[in-house]
Amino acid sequence: MRPLSGKRVLVTRAGEQAGSAAALLREQGAEPVVVPTIVIVPPADPAPLASAIERLRAGAYAWVAFTSANGVEHTWQALEAAGGDAGTFAGARLGAVGRATAEALAAHGLRADVVAAESRAEGLAAAMARAIQGEGGRVLFPRAARGRDVLPDALRAVGCTVDVVAAYETRPVTGAALEALAAELGAGRLDAVTFTSSSTVESLCDALGDRAVPLLGRARLASIGPVTSDTARSRGLRVDVEAEETTVVGLIRALAESYAKPVA
Repeated sequence: MRPLSGKRVLVTRAGEQAGSAAALLREQGAEPVVVPTIVIVPPADPAPLASAIERLRAGAYAWVAFTSANGVEHTWQALEAAGGDAGTFAGARLGAVGRATAEALAAHGLRADVVAAESRAEGLAAAMARAIQGEGGRVLFPRAARGRDVLPDALRAVGCTVDVVAAYETRPVTGAALEALAAELGAGRLDAVTFTSSSTVESLCDALGDRAVPLLGRARLASIGPVTSDTARSRGLRVDVEAEETTVVGLIRALAESYAKPVA
């Protein structure tokens, strides 16, 4: 019998990204229940990213730092819209958080010069600081419109000028699907809930309101990594499972392994 046989597992990722998680869950025997809690869209004001891309084309940046595959994809879309290609990055070194972000770069013919072993901003900040070795320089950091300042603060501390620009936004999803989800949670018909980012936690908690903690407390909660776990705990949630590798593959693996042992 496969580890997740008979388990109904909620996938909260954005709709266009939910397919990979659902497929991995099916491989483990689970029934994925896909209810996106966020939608990923271009930034409300595209001008700062467009301006940054023009500076990149002019050779203004020593480094470009990416902390998610979403940052890569949305930067690439803006780059293509401006008539650029992989050669636009020729004068810059690239930093990536974790394997998934490095693979997103590779899909566009780009090789990350630094890949953080620790799949979070702290890891990339430390790795890039070591590579920069006090040389300073200008760094482009395309990210979500809302994000932590760990990376830019760390790079500024070693003498870099950092341009933080919004490459995309995450917005909450509302509607009947989330009310139906609340009913499923309340009836105990979901065995586990997977969270792949802080925004999925926040959006679902906001949608459920005062019901969030009791309803989500009825399921096993699985987080993709420490930052997402911290967000969940800040909302009063119990985190039962945390992936060691901060990827969707790592998340589903950790959830499957958790059913072989009691939850602490």
